[in-house]
Amino acid sequence: MKSAEAIYLFPKAAPTALLMLLLLIILPITLWAYQGDTTDLGKTKSIAEMQHEIVMLLIKKKDYDKALAEANKIFDMKWPQDQEPLLLKELIYLSDQFLRQGQGFLGLQLLERNSKRFKSIASQVAILKEKGYLFKSLGQDDKAIESFRRAQELENRK
Repeated sequence: MKSAEAIYLFPKAAPTALLMLLLLIILPITLWAYQGDTTDLGKTKSIAEMQHEIVMLLIKKKDYDKALAEANKIFDMKWPQDQEPLLLKELIYLSDQFLRQGQGFLGLQLLERNSKRFKSIASQVAILKEKGYLFKSLGQDDKAIESFRRAQELENRK
């Protein structure tokens, strides 16, 4: 009877054993892949942080054209889509730093060049509003009005 019992247990145990085997194989691979993504993102953030400091030092030195070129490098990096809010804060912050130094036109260039990287409506609205403020500071009131109106239109779509 014991061998007959074993035959009946095997078909019930086989799916469970197969599932356990698959989990033992798939789970480590999945965890490894996830760690790789986290490590890559951590490295990207670290490089971007250093790049930010370079930009701030160049602004401090009043080397604005180089600061703009270096700022663009932050947005040229490979960023996952879920990092868009972080990048938006950086974009707005840097454009504001140019404005504070009387270089609003460079802030506009930074926004113009990098705005296409932002996909969410909320990000696009924030960028358009920032453009409006920059145009206003430069005395380009018609362009400021246009930017604010476009931002309103997008905001109303939400």
